[in-house]
Amino acid sequence: MKTTLTSLAPELIEEICAQVRAAIQGYIGEHSMVFRYARVLRIRFGSNSGTSNKEGWKQIKMPGMSDSFLVPILSAFQLVRSAEWIVESPDPCPQIIDALSTLPALTTLILHFNGSPFHDISLIKLDHLQRLSVSNTKDARFTEDLFTQISQYMETKATLTHVSIETAAPGLRFPFPAQPRQPAPASIEAPNAQPDSVIDADTAPPPTQQTPSSSIQFLRIHGCGFRFKSRPHLSTLTTLEIYHNQIPTNASIWTILQNANVKLKRIVVDSVPLPLLTYLKSYAGLEKLAISIPAASRNHHNHQWEWDHMNGHVDRSDFYEKVIGRHHDTLESLSLYKFSPVGDWDARMDADVETLLRCSRLSTLSIDFDVSDLSKVSIRLSNLLSTALQFDDLRLLAINWVTTQNKDISLERWGLERNIVEYHIPRQAAFKISTGLNLFEPRVKGDGKRRWQQVTIKAGGDIAMGLGWVL
Repeated sequence: MKTTLTSLAPELIEEICAQVRAAIQGYIGEHSMVFRYARVLRIRFGSNSGTSNKEGWKQIKMPGMSDSFLVPILSAFQLVRSAEWIVESPDPCPQIIDALSTLPALTTLILHFNGSPFHDISLIKLDHLQRLSVSNTKDARFTEDLFTQISQYMETKATLTHVSIETAAPGLRFPFPAQPRQPAPASIEAPNAQPDSVIDADTAPPPTQQTPSSSIQFLRIHGCGFRFKSRPHLSTLTTLEIYHNQIPTNASIWTILQNANVKLKRIVVDSVPLPLLTYLKSYAGLEKLAISIPAASRNHHNHQWEWDHMNGHVDRSDFYEKVIGRHHDTLESLSLYKFSPVGDWDARMDADVETLLRCSRLSTLSIDFDVSDLSKVSIRLSNLLSTALQFDDLRLLAINWVTTQNKDISLERWGLERNIVEYHIPRQAAFKISTGLNLFEPRVKGDGKRRWQQVTIKAGGDIAMGLGWVL
């Protein structure tokens, strides 16, 4: 019979836990140098570590059986700048946040929840955060409490510059903080507004002249809408990642940004509604535009249907001429996917491709490539690679194979990608190619010619890498 801590008498459990704590503290004392110079800390402790539990939490609560084991360890990491806590336990030890608040160098906190904790987590104790990420929350009440704390943090602490929120709790709105407190109406939401509606930017009160209390530069919102109590302070914002298909009213923020004359440098969206199109036409200087593939539409095969459904019948030529053309001098990263050119990728005959070639600083390009007509794939792919080689600064070309036919193209992948490895690269410096499952790097082959060669893809990065944060 297997003996575990859960099958022992409570008195014996307490004794074992006390011995473990003593051993941990002794180890810290003997090996203080191990902890002293650490800069990044990752915490993961709980009954669900390394497992998938779709039925919820089954941990038995007993004295001493919690992640409180970690508390005496955390205080030893005095130079840690970044902490990532994968919250596994349904009853996370509140003293963990207390211990993290004592670390003077801590400026980044990443929280990822693999369940719904029974009690709240207090973030306001962490005085010097610059970057905060909260992801995978599922319980509405718990998530709303976190939203309130984050909003208060943004409003009262000037240090916070990067905020990422991702929730699976349905129907919630993030209460975007107002500017420093001024006499103003408690709320300017319409009395009969829909649950996810936001204020009309034209009717919002004019901006105040006070110095803003926060300096948000990076904002990522997934799975929820906005709620504004007054005109939000967005003048310092440079990066915005927000999805419209989940919450259509999120598109209102582009009108607010345009009226406030905020000129974003980096934008990540899942579609291009008309307010965003209008905003992008209003200024120049965009460095990154990523139109990602929403999970809900990945199984659709009708390319034109997706275009119309996602983008409100946005005119493609208008998008290339007045958006890409407007920012061509500064664009460094483009993820087009459903907005990709649909022709033969011949710049002499395709105005969209010709417009892309004006983006002389482009280093990353992600596109859809239609393989519905296999008889034309070889020449079209050759044209694509020839076109991509005209970008002097390009470092990565990401290709997403798509088809207008209702079929699985995975069986045709080898034949498609053979066209890549057989292509002769005419110059020494060339970019890498990603096709999702495979990665190709330029190499010199045995015949002395340079071609793309398939290489092993390294394991996926952590949460911080997904956010683009360097810890």
